[in-house]
Amino acid sequence: MTMLAVGLAALLAVACVIAVALPFLREPEALDDRLGAPDALERRRLELAEERDRVLADLKELEFDHRTGKVSDDDYRALVGPLRSRAASALRALEPRAEAGNVPRSNAMSEPFPAPAPTPEPSPSPDMPQPPTLPDPEPPPEPFPTPDEGEPGVSRTIR
Repeated sequence: MTMLAVGLAALLAVACVIAVALPFLREPEALDDRLGAPDALERRRLELAEERDRVLADLKELEFDHRTGKVSDDDYRALVGPLRSRAASALRALEPRAEAGNVPRSNAMSEPFPAPAPTPEPSPSPDMPQPPTLPDPEPPPEPFPTPDEGEPGVSRTIR
């Protein structure tokens, strides 16, 4: 009886291992592996993303070289401005607002970035009740005296 139980358990374990491993052992279907060619808009977006990544990497390297002393202050000032403007124009061109607002993708890089409108802070209405003020919390109690300190005015003698 125990030999039969051990055999059935081994058979069940082998069946479970095969069931779990089978998806990993199959060859993928060729139709699942193919990607469609990107259209012109997608190619432009990829070019802009690559430009952004290149410029940001150049900026990072320039700042590192400046901090380590490889690039002088004058050279740094001369090189950082054009890199920052290239990074800003690439980031602006990648913004989704260029698609939403009838602005062609090719003109999005030359368009200035609008400043956000300031939002005024709302003032409380005189009719609205003010929230109640909480009283000051009580100070925490003093810690208990340690056994060595004892109570004031009481002397202890050890016998």
